[in-house]
Amino acid sequence: MLVGILLPLPFNQPFTYKTEEPLKLGQLVEVQFGRDKQIGVVYELSPQNEVPAEKIKSISKVYDFPPLSEKLLKFIAWVARYNMAPLGLVFKMAVSVKAAFEPSPLTVLYKLSGKTLAEAKLKNSDARWHVMDLLKHAPYTRQEIAKGAGVGQSVIKTLIDSGVLEPVYVENKREFLEPVGDYVKVDLTAEQQQAAELLCQKVGSGFSVTLLDGITGSGKTEVYFEAVAKTIESGKQVLILVPEISLTTQWLERFQKRFGVRPANWHSGLSLKERADTWKAIVEGRVKVIVGARSSLFLPYTDLGLIVIDESHDHSFKQEDVVNYQGRDMAIVRAKIEHLPLILSTATPDLETMVNVEEGKYDCVKLKSRYANASLPDIKIIDLKKDKPQKGEWGVSWLAPSLVQALAQNLERREQSVLFLNRRGYAPLMICRDCGHRMQCPSCSAWLTEHKKAHKLMCHHCGYVEEIPEVCPHCGSKEGLTACGPGVERVAEEVKQRFPYAKTEILSSDNAGSFTAVSQIIARMERREIDILVGTQIIAKGHHFPDLTLVGIVDADLGLMGSDLRASEQTYQLLSQVSGRAGRGEKKGTVYLQTLYPENNVLKALLNNDRESFMSFEKQSRQMLGYPPYGKLAALIISGTDQYTTGAVAAEFGKTAPHTDYVSVLGPAPAPLFLLRDRYRYRLMLKTAKNINIQQVLMQWLQMVKVPASVKVEVDIDPYSFM
Repeated sequence: MLVGILLPLPFNQPFTYKTEEPLKLGQLVEVQFGRDKQIGVVYELSPQNEVPAEKIKSISKVYDFPPLSEKLLKFIAWVARYNMAPLGLVFKMAVSVKAAFEPSPLTVLYKLSGKTLAEAKLKNSDARWHVMDLLKHAPYTRQEIAKGAGVGQSVIKTLIDSGVLEPVYVENKREFLEPVGDYVKVDLTAEQQQAAELLCQKVGSGFSVTLLDGITGSGKTEVYFEAVAKTIESGKQVLILVPEISLTTQWLERFQKRFGVRPANWHSGLSLKERADTWKAIVEGRVKVIVGARSSLFLPYTDLGLIVIDESHDHSFKQEDVVNYQGRDMAIVRAKIEHLPLILSTATPDLETMVNVEEGKYDCVKLKSRYANASLPDIKIIDLKKDKPQKGEWGVSWLAPSLVQALAQNLERREQSVLFLNRRGYAPLMICRDCGHRMQCPSCSAWLTEHKKAHKLMCHHCGYVEEIPEVCPHCGSKEGLTACGPGVERVAEEVKQRFPYAKTEILSSDNAGSFTAVSQIIARMERREIDILVGTQIIAKGHHFPDLTLVGIVDADLGLMGSDLRASEQTYQLLSQVSGRAGRGEKKGTVYLQTLYPENNVLKALLNNDRESFMSFEKQSRQMLGYPPYGKLAALIISGTDQYTTGAVAAEFGKTAPHTDYVSVLGPAPAPLFLLRDRYRYRLMLKTAKNINIQQVLMQWLQMVKVPASVKVEVDIDPYSFM
């Protein structure tokens, strides 16, 4: 029998292998491919074959896992086709844990062999009878037998050696406890109860997409938990997608409090063994609820009944590595293929989602009130042209006098504060005042960021690290090197200088590189062991601190000046989310926005709590330019190690670019990040009308240019990054 085996490699077609035993679509196998053994999936039965029979290899092994569902294979094919990604690399995301395919360690249990003590020529004794009585019910390990029967190891060894007990070898599987849908009864407000009932009506009723649009602090999580509970009670699996940095102990504890156990996790912080155990449990249907980052979308669920996307506006659901895809949109596709409901939960929906609601493609459930009668925070704008930061003994200041005063008053009230700056490290640039030399990454066209605490200069694009030099490497000046601009470390340094008695902490991906570290800092905030928390966007992600009453946004303009079509929207979402951390308990919250542009539309919308006006302005702007959701975009990123060759290929794409009334191309142009990881980069942007098949246009265009092996052409459908 011949079968087509899809491999986790950058190919768009399966490869023909032979097998003696009949196989089903979706079965996982091991095959020899070149010099390596590869995990593959039966993708075609009786494929068309042009390979000579003597060259067709046999399948090496058939794995004892349930077959991948036809729906999952259909989803993999759809993702590959839409995103113009190699089919094999999309499949790889479903079987990304090689450790799950390795033989599992076995546990040795012992059971009664049927041989009597008399037949074994052993005398009766209480100890031996205790062992035999225990093992009437189930096999146990030697340690369990010793404890359960109250005997020593010598008694057990004698029974084994004489053949009264015989070994049983079982796979050592990690146990995943099932959540209980009605573990606790939750007291919901009337508004929450109505929203929960609407979501629960969707469970078991086929495909639908529902936006759960609730202001910050309205209790969206508790509402969609009711739909999760109903799905659990029906016996089906639930997938909850979250931005990776949101997956903290605080969220998991909320789940455990509601359902009695923690869900299975899927994120980059898991060990290989944890990932292998979880993958096996998912494919075997032993896990009911999985909460994970975007990659968990591709796992082989056996009976999925609901998908929830928490913080669905978050741009981290967009992957821009190997396979480019928008996780939110692909989740909707999987829900449609699996014929199940999907919930988008957010306080700041993106424009694409809002337009789909307006057009009737998505349903919408709103939560307009904060839970427990908490009120939204007051927003105050600090015009830095009028309220200028005052230089202190430590040097340059980044905090306006009015914000400093507000922090001091908050400390007097023994309430907590957050200072937000979405910039890691101490300073974004180090420059020599004597010669003007700037410290730059040798592999990227990017400045090195100073990390003072680690005494390092780091590239946040490729990971390059070097020690902070003692002298300028260009002119040799010992006093010239100086930091320019603030990062969270520099702001925290100023806070410690101004308020030495306050307990100040930094929360960013640099000092909290693991889920454990993030959770520890958040736990300290909950216990009020931190007075002032200085952080990056990690602090914007759904945390609840009842005593947090002041949020200071150090640079509200950061992100507003980019050419990215979503720059304003993303800034509005991020600042709204950060602002929403304040005043979530009984105490009123206040948010201070430091800016040089107080008349900016984004800041005015935040000040007036007027999302509708902001979204209306965004909508008009996108409609006028023909940008999503009113048109389609795709990017070509051309990169190579030789600048001339790469530029020539980019120029050729420019010459052959399609241009019609409904299709236009911008570029080629050097990418803003021209050099990245020692590769020169050029970009072209394809823009089409909404009704145009943009993949077909791209396919025809790509076939017109011969690309040398040294140059890579990457396609990004629905691009979010324009670097």
